[in-house]
Amino acid sequence: MKAYIMDKSRILRIADVGEPAKHADNILVKIRAASICGTDMRTFLKGSMKIDAPRVLGHEFAGDIIHVGEELKDYGFDIGDRVTAAPAIGCGECCYCKEGYTNMCENLETIGFQYDGVFASVVEIPAKAVKNGNLLHLPDSISYDDATLIEPAACAWNGQTYLQIHGGDVVLIYGSGMIGCIHAELAYRKGASQVIIVEPVEKRGKIAMEKVPGIIWINPFTQNTVEEVRKLTAGRGADVVITATSVPSVHEEAQKAAAKRGRISLFGGLPGDGKGYLDSNLIHYKELQIFGVHATTPRYMKEIMKMMEDGKLDAQKYIEKTVALEDVEKGFCSIRDDNTMKVVIHP
Repeated sequence: MKAYIMDKSRILRIADVGEPAKHADNILVKIRAASICGTDMRTFLKGSMKIDAPRVLGHEFAGDIIHVGEELKDYGFDIGDRVTAAPAIGCGECCYCKEGYTNMCENLETIGFQYDGVFASVVEIPAKAVKNGNLLHLPDSISYDDATLIEPAACAWNGQTYLQIHGGDVVLIYGSGMIGCIHAELAYRKGASQVIIVEPVEKRGKIAMEKVPGIIWINPFTQNTVEEVRKLTAGRGADVVITATSVPSVHEEAQKAAAKRGRISLFGGLPGDGKGYLDSNLIHYKELQIFGVHATTPRYMKEIMKMMEDGKLDAQKYIEKTVALEDVEKGFCSIRDDNTMKVVIHP
């Protein structure tokens, strides 16, 4: 089958690879749709030493089961079932897994990193993922394309669990991509009175205002973000700040833009070692709360799925381009060059 891989030389390319074999302890899924996420984009632009090469890339997907191993017959899955999965797979045995925080597993393994990913025709779901609840049934009311956005939206939902957004909060979000917009939608659902998005690319800022009506857009190229936030908040600053981008200086500025006792989510991971961007005295004297967030869990994916089922979260509006697997690099270039918000791949 054709797949988009990182080869042994850590070069990204379309290659012919063997289809995953059917075993008693695995499930195979025919991929109907997969999507490019921010992590994939960083790998495309800068590579990644976190991927065990050679490896099929990709982790956001939806598809149909085509094989259920004999040892997994009792886990509620049958051939033909529509499914998606939480790609961060815990061991099921460590204290974090037992508490439900499988994304914090001491021995975490991830589809597209330690397991072959979904930029291919078929993906193997290992027994560990099935037994730990990572494989999820997909309701008929959610299309395959829309289902590829469940996992990234659930990552945002995971991040917001720490922030305690409530009625009257002003939420400041750096980055107006799909994740930034989903963060804005979720913040409004929790009662935020005002959502401000910081975005230097004019086209992207305007698109965000169309996707999420009511948000305020700040262009840091033409405006001073901290000053504008203070103007909009009577000098207080933002109650909640979310860094949905991988720009290191944003972590520094977030602490200045936050109100006293503000809550900050360092959502976007940084290139390099990520050190040197926090001001300990500012955190101390403003009583700031700063939270990290990594990936998501099956629980949060189920909660996002329910929102989509109930019509409370519209994923479809973020999908702006679809490509065949053979044209996957055109999808990456479209994100890079045309500011396309979300690209879905049809193997």
